[in-house]
Amino acid sequence: MSVTLMQLCENIMPGYGMKPVSGGKGMDNIVRWVHIIEDSGTLSMLRGGELVITSGVGRSGTEWIADFIRDMRAAGAVGAALVVGANIPYIPGDVTKLCEDTGFPLFTLEAGSDILDISYELCRRITGSEKHESAVNDALKALISDPSALRSYHKILTRSEFLDSSTYTAVTVCGLRGISPSAGAGMALRRNVKNTSSRSALFVFKGLMTAVFQNGTENEIKSFCKCACAAFEDNIYIGVSGPVAGIAGIAAAYEQAEAALVSSVLRGRERTDYGDTGIIRLITGVKDRKILRDYVEEQLGQVIGYDRDHGTDLARTLRIYLENNSSVNEVAAIAKVHRNTVNSKIRTVRELIGKELDDVTKSRLIIAFLVNDVLRVYDERIDPKEA
Repeated sequence: MSVTLMQLCENIMPGYGMKPVSGGKGMDNIVRWVHIIEDSGTLSMLRGGELVITSGVGRSGTEWIADFIRDMRAAGAVGAALVVGANIPYIPGDVTKLCEDTGFPLFTLEAGSDILDISYELCRRITGSEKHESAVNDALKALISDPSALRSYHKILTRSEFLDSSTYTAVTVCGLRGISPSAGAGMALRRNVKNTSSRSALFVFKGLMTAVFQNGTENEIKSFCKCACAAFEDNIYIGVSGPVAGIAGIAAAYEQAEAALVSSVLRGRERTDYGDTGIIRLITGVKDRKILRDYVEEQLGQVIGYDRDHGTDLARTLRIYLENNSSVNEVAAIAKVHRNTVNSKIRTVRELIGKELDDVTKSRLIIAFLVNDVLRVYDERIDPKEA
């Protein structure tokens, strides 16, 4: 839920005598609220993302303004509007330079401006923007959850400039366990999405930070991924879908991004595109998780159960064996055990599964291990509430 300073102020400025003075590079800052503050001591009420209005009550001269601006920035404000009049006769050059150098938007208001009315109008616009964006995000999440409900949400999306003639790319972001973006970093992500060339969206779905880009360019996707890495301090996995046609394709774009994210987690990569997911896309394409769990149980259930009951590591040994072309010597070196120990464990595995480890059986077991990996990612990261 977000509105930039540019979007907030562009229509209100003429009617209220509000003029931009400096700091234009920060006009894409996200605004969360508007406060009237006259004293640096009360800046502690800011929570980040506010536009501060001040008329200089109780002040004299202009020497205090630069320090006040610095204090605002330190407290998390994203812009300031000063009433030029009896208390603030003019804006000094050092103040405009400070705001320009730091990308901190500075506005002036005419003497006699009703700052309460202005504050109310700006807050009303912020609230309206948040409600609208929340409705759009809810529509996107509902569409992803149930693509058959497209008709119910099509109107709100098209009215919000999501077009059927466009393509859509989804990006999902998963922080390492316990890692989440700071409020400031989250705002940076929202600003990044807000400033794309076409209407796009950012929301949390199933615990994943999710962006949907309309006609997203590769540069825009790269920029978002870079911003996400900074927000999570590189402790993340990212999945990127391919471009999918039309609003009806948004759900498929999300599914592709989720599959790519799973692949990122399994491969320990920062970013994976859907086109690079390989067999993972086939596994994640099975929507009924019970089918996947049943397959793992059918192929590996006896081995996993034996390990659980006897405190052994047959499943680990079997996987190393399969991934190293059935080389007992390789398994022994990796597991740091004698080759006779490996042979003994593999014999036990054959007895438990009741089959020789021929090529077909090996292929099924390798797939079962991969399926189990995918299920673990879903259970631990994407859908931890699923039993």
